[in-house]
Amino acid sequence: MVRQRFSILLFLLMFWIPALVTAQSAAGIAAPAEADANSLLSAFAAYTDLRIRSVQRNLEILAVTSEVRSDNWSNMKDLLTGYQESDEGFIVWYVRPDGSYYTADKGLMDKSLKDRAYFPDLMAGMKITGALVISKATGQRSAIIAVPVKVDGKVIGALGASLFLDKLSEQINAALNLRQGITFFALAANGLTTLNSMTDRHFLDPREQESKTLKRAATEMLAGTSGKTTYEFDNVTKNAIYGTSELTGWKYAIAYGATPEKAH
Repeated sequence: MVRQRFSILLFLLMFWIPALVTAQSAAGIAAPAEADANSLLSAFAAYTDLRIRSVQRNLEILAVTSEVRSDNWSNMKDLLTGYQESDEGFIVWYVRPDGSYYTADKGLMDKSLKDRAYFPDLMAGMKITGALVISKATGQRSAIIAVPVKVDGKVIGALGASLFLDKLSEQINAALNLRQGITFFALAANGLTTLNSMTDRHFLDPREQESKTLKRAATEMLAGTSGKTTYEFDNVTKNAIYGTSELTGWKYAIAYGATPEKAH
């Protein structure tokens, strides 16, 4: 039953959603007007939130299985390995209240997750959706999705996935098929870039760049819920349409319309 649900969700993610967002972006490829940018923004947000929500839901399904609730790595290893092998975009792990943890591909790790900022909340029974980290297991820039594992109402551990942001941005790029001059990006509540058409900009804070207009635009986006802003970066002027994800709190944006920066 669990594997069947995984297959259904994976099918939706890999085939239905890319087709949907590609269709939505078709109008925007011809002319990046504001209406088209809004359509692209909706597609970007829908794709990303479904991706994160599907991983979270799969973890919730796994967390109530007898294998995971046994708190015995030998019992749950095959189940978690099967899930991880169904998708190349993350690693799956199980962590205990003392911070020790196992990954599906490597088993017991010689590090601890106890120093992670999200760890106390996770052990208090809260779900984690989109916490940003450099993965200790892989060194990749990742977003954490994790759910507590409970037995008789007590948290005995947690099940999580480290979602690789570079890989997710590549998937979004392929799905949206944006023409030259149109880009996407997302900002976490702390200002760090979580997703970007140019993956080398992940975890950069636009407010720390030299462009004063980019700093202003980023500050405006982080303070608002949705809207339109303009900024100058890399010697071009960009318009950006943005909105807020109810799932992660990230600010999703589509930037478009390149014009030469005015000489001063």
